[in-house]
Amino acid sequence: MNTKYQKSFGGREKYFPTKYKKDRTNDCVVRAIAHITGLDYLSIFKDLLDLSLKTGHLPNEERTYGTYLKNLGWVKNSPLTHSGRKKYKIKNIPLNQGNHYLIHTCGHVTALVDGTLLDSWDCREWKAQSYYTRAEG
Repeated sequence: MNTKYQKSFGGREKYFPTKYKKDRTNDCVVRAIAHITGLDYLSIFKDLLDLSLKTGHLPNEERTYGTYLKNLGWVKNSPLTHSGRKKYKIKNIPLNQGNHYLIHTCGHVTALVDGTLLDSWDCREWKAQSYYTRAEG
């Protein structure tokens, strides 16, 4: 699979400036969740902040957004590997074309939707770690 890239802010641009580099922030978790679920950016942001206040963990920590995703019916999966346990680069991940995935890289979270990487920057060269998929059933 050769993953395409499309620049996207996940709906942030409806509420906050995104034109300049100085306008951007470390909101990759909110953007990725917006991309894979279709939920409103600001709604996700508020939900994560509320959950963060309850748990005492920051919104962009997996302990917080992992719980949020689980409550929405998403499941965490182990990293995909090939050739002696090497992790795939995002651009080469062999996932189903029509599905949505939230993918962890080292220090970043991104979304793969219908074979297209949706993010504010192109991280297709990064190695994919664990990833979330919608629970079946």
